[in-house]
Amino acid sequence: MAINVTTARLRVENVIGEAIKQVNVSRDITLPVPAKKIESIDSRIRDVEFKIIENKIIVEAVLHKQIYYVECVTGDVQEYTVPDERITEFVHIDGAEPNMDASVSVDIEYCDVEAVKMAGEDHCHLVFQQTCILRLKAKVIETLEIDVVTNVEGDGLTPTFETIEIDNVIGVGREQHNISDNFIELPANTKKIKSIDAEIRDIEEKILPNKIVVKGNIHKQIYYVVEPSGEVREMSADVPFSIFVPVEGAREGAVVSTTVRIEYIDSELVTRNGKKFVKETVVLEIRAKVTDRVSLNIVTAVAGAQVETRTFNIERVIGEARRQVNIMARIETPTPARKIAKVDSRLRITDTEVIPNKVIVKGVLHKQIYYVSAVDDQLRELTVEEPFTEFVHVEGARAGDTVDVTGRIEYVNVEAAATTPTTMWRQTAVLDIVARVTETETITIVVAVIGAEVICPPGSSFEYVIQKGETLSSIARKFNVTVQSILAINPQITNPNIVFTGQTIQVPCPNGMG
Repeated sequence: MAINVTTARLRVENVIGEAIKQVNVSRDITLPVPAKKIESIDSRIRDVEFKIIENKIIVEAVLHKQIYYVECVTGDVQEYTVPDERITEFVHIDGAEPNMDASVSVDIEYCDVEAVKMAGEDHCHLVFQQTCILRLKAKVIETLEIDVVTNVEGDGLTPTFETIEIDNVIGVGREQHNISDNFIELPANTKKIKSIDAEIRDIEEKILPNKIVVKGNIHKQIYYVVEPSGEVREMSADVPFSIFVPVEGAREGAVVSTTVRIEYIDSELVTRNGKKFVKETVVLEIRAKVTDRVSLNIVTAVAGAQVETRTFNIERVIGEARRQVNIMARIETPTPARKIAKVDSRLRITDTEVIPNKVIVKGVLHKQIYYVSAVDDQLRELTVEEPFTEFVHVEGARAGDTVDVTGRIEYVNVEAAATTPTTMWRQTAVLDIVARVTETETITIVVAVIGAEVICPPGSSFEYVIQKGETLSSIARKFNVTVQSILAINPQITNPNIVFTGQTIQVPCPNGMG
């Protein structure tokens, strides 16, 4: 009995497993001089790296903290950068193997510092104990190329079909980018660079043929020491970047997801023509994944024939939505201020929960407010953390689904709530929050029928008559091939944007597509 089989080749991500782990990080911190109290803490995670071993992911990260404290003798607010603390933990995921890939995130859920009372100390303290709670989230995936059976023909055979929607991985690209010609001018009395904090903001992507253009900003806070006072001051700067990442097969209409990571950052103080500059070297690592949402009729069983099946865990997108949020708050400065010199803000998502048709988002709007004190005309810093709880409507979301939430600050401003100088100020902030809800679905598909002949083997092609409203792009998506591969075997097509209803063309099946 002759059995004819039609197949389609897909490149899919099989989810091996995911897990979340909480980590408690405690240590003693000794300040340079005794402090009356801790005014605020600015903490963040940097340099996240991971390594997959059998059934585990080893996660490494750096916990970076800046402590603002009230000096015991003068009452001035001083800044102290705590030596970076490297954290190494593991997350257990059954089935993980070294040749697989993963997505890993490390977030700060809570961080606080309390005084450690030593003998002879009264109101001022030198040693403080830090307690931070981190959340490690890891997902291990395996990218597989598989030939799935889409039709079976033969006497006495009855195939069972199911329509699936799946993200077909077109390609993944990685690129390193070095930014070393950036100079930022500092005051002429700058003595040295104390430290630099940097983070990636405002990521935008654009798909071009076979490449992804990634744009964004490196937001930097530069802490420098001035002479003769030795005072530490701060300056912020945004350095834009634009990088292209080669991804074979990338095309307009596909979906792209990117991650940008700062691999290395260094700085030096240089003098040019009597002016002081900080010269920085930054190395970025960019990863871009391009996918195409494919709707495909597949064979899940064949009555009357022996078949080979495979089972996969695929991630299915339930929905994605965004919401803009206004956050209004009153802020009180410790002393009357003449004006607000600058506001540096950062958004931190602390918790998410999926309920029917909604995602509950909790977070903190972290602000460093630099104001001119009316008492001594000095520039002072005030850190304010504004917690918020909002929701994003995602139709079809259910409890138990997986959610990824990203947010960015679109606008933030602090203005006087009374005649200056004043201690009363009013904050206005606009946040943009995006929630993407997915579920992991287990599917079993037929990948082969014993004794069958494939209709459209790799390297061959078949005739196709163009239907009304079709383009080369839609035909390529329909048969899971590329426009370029169609043009390669149809030299009569001189303009890929001009084809006609009823025109007969050849469609390749290099990957077993029929």
